[in-house]
Amino acid sequence: MDKADKAIQEAMDRTIDNIHIPDVFKKRSIEQEFTPYEQALELKELGFDEGCLGRYFMKKEMPILRPDEDATKLAFEIAEFTGQTSETTLAPLYQQAFRWFREKYNMLSNVYSNASGFLFEYHDTVGGTHRYDCGTDGPNDSGCWDTYEEAELACLKKLIEIVKEKL
Repeated sequence: MDKADKAIQEAMDRTIDNIHIPDVFKKRSIEQEFTPYEQALELKELGFDEGCLGRYFMKKEMPILRPDEDATKLAFEIAEFTGQTSETTLAPLYQQAFRWFREKYNMLSNVYSNASGFLFEYHDTVGGTHRYDCGTDGPNDSGCWDTYEEAELACLKKLIEIVKEKL
């Protein structure tokens, strides 16, 4: 590395060191991208059987999320888990679960915000007919959820509930 390249690299390092990263980003872990075990089980009961990056394994009655070991070897190589047994349950990412509802049940969901917090709704994918709005179902004083993630989970639970009622 010549003098100019070294100076550029040092300047970039100083710039990166001075950037403030909000705590919310520091605390995120990959596990937060996966649907919780209880919802993964319910999706299994509804017939979800898509390729996933992880599975839940039962160990002493505790669900353990285990990512596919091969998927972490190369940054751009994705290995998928498929199939489920009585001891394992596929662990879909939230985006996979919502895509599955959209493609299988024609349910297009949306988490959005207003001045009071986060809410959700769903529409028919084809035709766009509005089917459900959470209204004031949320736990805060305004009937909303305080975080996007809380509203996202509530939306997933509601979609599961609606499909179970239809079956």
